[in-house]
Amino acid sequence: MEARTRVKIQPDEACCSICLEIFQEPVFIHCGHSFCRSCITRTWEGRTTNFSCPQCRETTAHKTLRPNWELANVIEAAKRLNLQPVKEVEGGENLCEEHQETLKLFCKDDKRLLCVVCDRSKVHRDHSVVPVGEAAQEYKVRGVMGVLRHKGPEAPAVGAVDGTEAAKQEIVRTYRKMHEFLEKQESSLLAQLEQLDTEIRKAHEEILQRLLEETRRLGTLIGEMERTYQQPDWQLLKVRAQAFQAGVPTGSECWEGREKALFPPQIAAMSLTLSPPPAQMTLDPQTANARLYLSEDCKIVQLEDCEQVLPLNPRRFTLMPCVLGSRGFTSGWHRWDVEVHREGAWAIGVAKESLPRNRLLCLKPNEGVWALGHIQNEYVALTPPYNTRLTLRSVPKWIRICLDYGKGRVVFFDAKSKERIFAFPPASFQGERVFPWFMVIRVAQLKLLP
Repeated sequence: MEARTRVKIQPDEACCSICLEIFQEPVFIHCGHSFCRSCITRTWEGRTTNFSCPQCRETTAHKTLRPNWELANVIEAAKRLNLQPVKEVEGGENLCEEHQETLKLFCKDDKRLLCVVCDRSKVHRDHSVVPVGEAAQEYKVRGVMGVLRHKGPEAPAVGAVDGTEAAKQEIVRTYRKMHEFLEKQESSLLAQLEQLDTEIRKAHEEILQRLLEETRRLGTLIGEMERTYQQPDWQLLKVRAQAFQAGVPTGSECWEGREKALFPPQIAAMSLTLSPPPAQMTLDPQTANARLYLSEDCKIVQLEDCEQVLPLNPRRFTLMPCVLGSRGFTSGWHRWDVEVHREGAWAIGVAKESLPRNRLLCLKPNEGVWALGHIQNEYVALTPPYNTRLTLRSVPKWIRICLDYGKGRVVFFDAKSKERIFAFPPASFQGERVFPWFMVIRVAQLKLLP
């Protein structure tokens, strides 16, 4: 059985020092002082740290409330003595000498009996005044506690001895039950830990076996790639061009699932960016918002404050600062490069031809837009339901967009480092034509590269 905690109880602490009443459900805190549970809970209400003792001001970072069973049993023993408030004595000796009123109140500060008139006088206005019966009950309880604590020379009452003995037996029974409960908990937790240790060992063995298998497979794939890329450039590109024209899946298409799990982004970028040459396209001025200004060769777009006077066109974006590319696609592999100038907000990607032009858009795949952008000083992919924040090794200034219409793939790369930035999950374009899509906000400038 664990050693009992030493509780700091002063001779005048029969009552809670917060409410000044007899303890109700006493608990002691980190410093050892005891209070009513409700009193100390109200005192610490709203705090998450720096819990200070109202009596000694000792502070701790964590709240600690432990039941003070000994004090509670002593209080209960005192109550079982059947203490009753002192009845008022009839006659002149229970009257106030000054006001001739019945002495029904007791001043704790001056330790004297008062009448109602005395209580309202200036002398006792700010004092702690309680009814006579309540004060008598409190002092009798304190007296019993003093006898039980100090065991004075005079023998305590028979009821007090019986109450104390019952309290001791109750404490012993409580601690025995706690000890039995803790032993059962210990056995149960040890069994759970042993089972968990066995499961962890088994999981480690399975993971090690999978790693060995993946290592062997990766070695095989690396060997295949080394043999492939040792061919002359002209021969490699010739074979891939013939396969692409014949509709035969290329190496990157065959390895797409495996490279996602095993290959680093640089190898995946190499396999994807070797497919068809860049699409020859410009920006379509018929779709540009009136605040978007295009260069003469329709390669550069930027946003200005004043709107241009442009002919009405149902293909033009009227509310969003967007513009489409001049070419749309309904099949095959395509790629194009965009250079980002200046700091600002922008987004690039692909969009369905049916994308609404005359209202605000929800720039997500379910609306018909697959894009990434620089928004609020962060690079994000415009994914549902919330944008995906992108963690990049370096800030890309030259971005390559790759479109595989047949498989519904839209992938973004850093065109200089060849690192993959983001790949959208496969989607179905349902035979609808899709276009390169651009949006410019604030001072950014986008440029289509040849």
